Amino acid sequence: MAFISNNNFNKIKRLGSNKRKFIYSKKSYSNPFFQHKKTGSLNRGGLTNKLKLAIFAAITAILILVWLLFFSTLFKIQKIQVSGAEGGMSSEVESIAWSIAENRLVGKNNLLLYNKSELAGKLNEKYYLDNLTIKRKFFHALAISLREKQQAAVWREDEQYYYIDGNGNIINQIDPLNLNSASYPLIENLTAVKIDGRKTNISKEAIDYILSLFNEFKEKKHNFEIERFIIDNDVNTVKMAILSGPKIYFNIKASSVEQTAKLDLIIKDKLKNDFKTVKEYIDLRYANNVYIK
Repeated sequence: MAFISNNNFNKIKRLGSNKRKFIYSKKSYSNPFFQHKKTGSLNRGGLTNKLKLAIFAAITAILILVWLLFFSTLFKIQKIQVSGAEGGMSSEVESIAWSIAENRLVGKNNLLLYNKSELAGKLNEKYYLDNLTIKRKFFHALAISLREKQQAAVWREDEQYYYIDGNGNIINQIDPLNLNSASYPLIENLTAVKIDGRKTNISKEAIDYILSLFNEFKEKKHNFEIERFIIDNDVNTVKMAILSGPKIYFNIKASSVEQTAKLDLIIKDKLKNDFKTVKEYIDLRYANNVYIK
């Protein structure tokens, strides 16, 4: 065993002191190079929470909207107002509007869900309208304003009666018990050409001619009453049927003034204001001749 002296031991101790020493501490230190990354991680966590909150709010809003539309009575239609329609037409329009409301989802009639286009289509199909507006009146009313085409005459075809305008278009069908023969001429179609859609077999020229004759004789100018006007297979011809009397034939291509003047003369001079002598007709269609049978 080797013996180490005190001097040698001190030398060895001094040599050992030159080695690296490690110092430990409980204190934590932050690295400035990683601070940005750490902050970004926290921000991502914050956006996720906001997104969750936004989704929750959107779902809640949708559920509230569904409840309002399908289950709440807040927008339930309680009244349908119709203006511009006369007589039974007003109740018919209201009935059509209610029929659409009663077919809504979950059996609810909802003002916001009401299909105005469907109603407009049904009304235009049934009536010949000049104007139609449909408005929602919050929170419980639907307002319908309409105006039919101006009636010019009554059209009779196959025992059915219709109001027509000045162009021969069907406005609507009418009950014969509600006919106003004092206000509108009655035109009977005896041709083989029937109503096509909403169009009757009569020209605007013929309607204008009939209206002129109707206005001329509607006040019983010669103590006779017009029963109806007839359109048949005779070209360019309008026949005016006298109540309990003959028919009078007019040429719509000739002057109505000249033909009515000719008729006045015949009634006064030849017939002596008595139609009983005429069994069938008075034909005024030919300029220089009048045929009576």
